[in-house]
Amino acid sequence: MKQASMHVASLTLDEMNPRHAQPTKSLEESIAALLDKGELKLLRLAKSIVEAGLNPTELIVVMPDGDLNIVLEGNRRVATLKLLNKPSLAPTEQLQRKFAAIAASGDVPRRVQCVVAETRQQAAPWIKLRHTGENDGVGVVKWNPAEVSRFGGRSTPTEKARLLIDAVTAWFADDAELIADVATVRENRITNLGRMIGDPDVRSRLGISFDGESVVSDFPKDRMRQILARLFHDLAGSVSVDKIKTKRQRNSYLQQVEDDLPKLADRLDEPQRFSGTESNANQETDKSSEASDSAPTKAPRRKRPDFEKRLFQSVSLRNVSLRTSEVFEEAKRLSIDEMPNVAAIMVRIVVDIVVTDAAAQLGWKRGQGDLKGRIGAALHQVDPTQDNPALSDAWRFSQKDEGALVLKTLHQFVHSWQANPLTSEVRKLSLAYGPLLTQIDHLIEKKR
Repeated sequence: MKQASMHVASLTLDEMNPRHAQPTKSLEESIAALLDKGELKLLRLAKSIVEAGLNPTELIVVMPDGDLNIVLEGNRRVATLKLLNKPSLAPTEQLQRKFAAIAASGDVPRRVQCVVAETRQQAAPWIKLRHTGENDGVGVVKWNPAEVSRFGGRSTPTEKARLLIDAVTAWFADDAELIADVATVRENRITNLGRMIGDPDVRSRLGISFDGESVVSDFPKDRMRQILARLFHDLAGSVSVDKIKTKRQRNSYLQQVEDDLPKLADRLDEPQRFSGTESNANQETDKSSEASDSAPTKAPRRKRPDFEKRLFQSVSLRNVSLRTSEVFEEAKRLSIDEMPNVAAIMVRIVVDIVVTDAAAQLGWKRGQGDLKGRIGAALHQVDPTQDNPALSDAWRFSQKDEGALVLKTLHQFVHSWQANPLTSEVRKLSLAYGPLLTQIDHLIEKKR
C-alpha cells in the first residue's frame, strides 16, 4: 500500500465503522455517533492535535471511493479534524463552541499523511492487528506497569519497587525461595510493592530510602533478610492490595511483622547504597584490606543475578542422580537471550527428568503416565496443601489445560516448528519450575 498526503476535506468517515452498532447514513451521523461514545475524549483529542499535531507513528488508512476517500482506520482522528476545521458539524451549539474555541487556540492540520488501500480486504489484516490486542506478539504489545514506569522516569512508586527488586535480587541471589517470591511480585504484584514502599513510614521502618537510581539501606543486608523475605512472601501470596490500600492498613501490617523488622540497635553508622549500575564501595568491602592496599580501586560493577540470564541459575540440585545432575548443570549454561529456542526445549526436558528421577528414587507409582501426571505427583508430595506461593506458577502452568505457558505450550516448543518462544516466556518458565526442582531435591535428601 502506498502513502499519500490528503486534504481533510477529501476524507469521509466510514459508515460501516465497527465502532457503530448500526451503519450510519451520512458524515454528520457518523460524527454524532462517535461523539455519543465519548464527546469528552474527542475534545481532549482535539486539544492534543492542536497543541502537538497528529501522532506520526499511526497513519490514517483510506480507500478511494470516487472523489472521496473512505477512512478505514483513524475515524476518530479524522472526525476530530473535521470538527476543528468546521465546528458546525457538531450536533449541538455547545459542542460547536467548544471545538471552535480549541481550533482558535492553535494550528489545525489541513492535510494528513495517509496509507491508501485498494480494497477493504487489503487493509483488514492490519486494522485487525491494530485493534485486537497482542495476537501472540504480532500485534501491539502493551507495556506492563513496570515498563510504563521505566519510560516515565524514576520517581514513581512502581519504579521504586523495581529498584528495590533489583537490590534484593542482588543481595540475596543465593536464597531460592526469596528469589521466587521476588519474581512473582515483579511479574504480578509490583504495584502492590510500590504502594507499600511509597509510604514514607513504611520506608522508615524498613530502613530503606531512594537516592536517584540507588537504594539506600540503614541496616546491614543480613539484618534485612528476614523482613524482606517476609514482605515479598506476603505480597506474592496472601497480602492483596485491599489489605494495604490505606495508611492505617499499612501501619497495621508493620505491627504484624514487628518481630521480623530490623532492630534499631543494628543501624549502620554509614548507610549502604545499591545502584543498578555500580555497587557502593562500602558493600561487602573489607575496609582494613582497603587501607593496606596502596593502589586505588574502583567500585566493582554490580552483576545482575545469573538467573535472569541463564536457565535455573539460582537452583542447585545435590541429591538427584548423577546423570540428571549432569544434564541439569549443562542446561544451566544456556543463555536465554542467545538461545531461547534451545532453552525453552530444555525447560521441558529438565523438569521431566528431575520429576522422573525423584519418582524412581522415592518409589512414586501414581500419575507417572504423562508429564502432567509426573509433575502433579511431585507437586502433591512437596506442597500437599497447595499453599506455597513459590509453587503457585508451577501448579498453574503444569496442571491447568488452558492459559499462557501451560504444558501444551511446552510441548509445542519441542514439536511445533511454528512455536517461537519469547525470552520473557522462557524466564517465566524457569522461575516457575525452579522452586519445584529445589523442593524436590530437598525432599529426596529428607527421605534418604
